[in-house]
Amino acid sequence: MGGGQAMVDLPEGSYVRLSVKDTGCGMDRRTLDQIFDPFFTTKVPGEATGLGLSVVHGIVTNHGGSIRVYSEQGKGTAFHMYFPAAETVPEATPKAVSGDSRQRSEHILYVDDEEGLVLLASRLLKRLGYRVSGYVDASLALEEFRRRPGEFDAVVTDLSMPRMSGFDLAEQVLAIRPNIPVVISSGYLRPEDQDIARRIGVHQLIQKPYTVEQLEKTFDLYFDRATASAEPPQP
Repeated sequence: MGGGQAMVDLPEGSYVRLSVKDTGCGMDRRTLDQIFDPFFTTKVPGEATGLGLSVVHGIVTNHGGSIRVYSEQGKGTAFHMYFPAAETVPEATPKAVSGDSRQRSEHILYVDDEEGLVLLASRLLKRLGYRVSGYVDASLALEEFRRRPGEFDAVVTDLSMPRMSGFDLAEQVLAIRPNIPVVISSGYLRPEDQDIARRIGVHQLIQKPYTVEQLEKTFDLYFDRATASAEPPQP
């Protein structure tokens, strides 16, 4: 393809390359130079946050890798991601089992405007035993919560979404059920976001990308505490 972005120099060694290509409209040089900038987007206001590729770039570089992009208008775009290859196979370590090994069954309302993330998170949480209702439209998620607020045990929502932010959603959810735990995630958290979350009553802010294990620990702290407080004192 035509235009390309220079790849950051990588130390000598073996790398695994992951390539993603399309045959779409492609990008011009000006757009190509800005695609990893936070909040840069070619879509109209309200349709995208401009954080997707910025988060991807952060994940790759944090793993010691690099990305090279080729694009040509009218022919498509190719992303080549290079990750350091492991020299040895790590030994499998058994997952520690806590004293309380009961299977989870709580119902989670999961909201994110990225459909792929909703599908992935829902699948992983269901494997842990949770029931999940996933939505890419925050207004539809709020409508569902209003219809049956007592059926949900926690809410997880993205912060930057079209038409309704995670803070707006959290505020309306907590107006209906003040004590339900609400977790808000974002690829970019500002210092003032902590103050807003505290004022609204948000349970926790977590930085994207996060793992389902991080989410599970957040739920465990709340659900275990709630269960303990609900149990009658022992004689």
